[in-house]
Amino acid sequence: MYRFRKFLTLAAVLLVGAAVQGAPTQARADFKLYLQETGVNSGLATVVASGSDFGSIIFDGTYGDFKVSFFGATSENTTALSDIMSSTTKVENANLLSTGAHTLKLYVSQTNFSLPVGTPLAVESGMSSTITTGTLGLTGIYQGFADNGNALLGMGFTTGSQTAVLTGSTADTGSATGSFNRTTSTSLYSLTSLTTLDLSAGAKVNVSSHVNAAAVPVPAGLLLVVSGAPALLLLRRRMGKARKS
Repeated sequence: MYRFRKFLTLAAVLLVGAAVQGAPTQARADFKLYLQETGVNSGLATVVASGSDFGSIIFDGTYGDFKVSFFGATSENTTALSDIMSSTTKVENANLLSTGAHTLKLYVSQTNFSLPVGTPLAVESGMSSTITTGTLGLTGIYQGFADNGNALLGMGFTTGSQTAVLTGSTADTGSATGSFNRTTSTSLYSLTSLTTLDLSAGAKVNVSSHVNAAAVPVPAGLLLVVSGAPALLLLRRRMGKARKS
């Protein structure tokens, strides 16, 4: 009987240990850069750089058919405005694997944004690019995302696919805006940007982009109601009538 009880105790310890090892670890904040090209790394978005939260991050090197010079980004989590901002000095379709036109996708993603406090948040995104050589596809070139799930590459909410307008050698999407509803006024969320570069053979471009999240301004009428201004105005009117009489 003693040996049987001892065996049960040992089995229970082993089961608990296995459960602890198999349990998912607590999520932590992440700031990452990704690149993606069809036919490279099974066509999956690939992490090319990781950085400290709400800081700066950079990648410089080759990926698939492309030479990428200084693909950098910063992220901020502040009471007035949270954002991710990105700039790439040069992306070149160098035809390193095969000739012809190719598409490179550049992602910037940061988790664990907690600010600004409030819901909904106003999200705004935009991108601009200068074409040095060759041609650049303009349709659906950029998209900004926010995610209640606080996931890297989270795409729960989007400002929508943005198309650039070409003026001379400069392509610009302008601003896209939207209202992002958080789970609560203080729940964590992630921001992600996606730039899609369809480049002709030998084409060279540079790119800059941003995704911002800000508190939605309180409408002036609502502010008056909350502050009790109508009651104050009514009191002033009554006082004025009393003086006249």
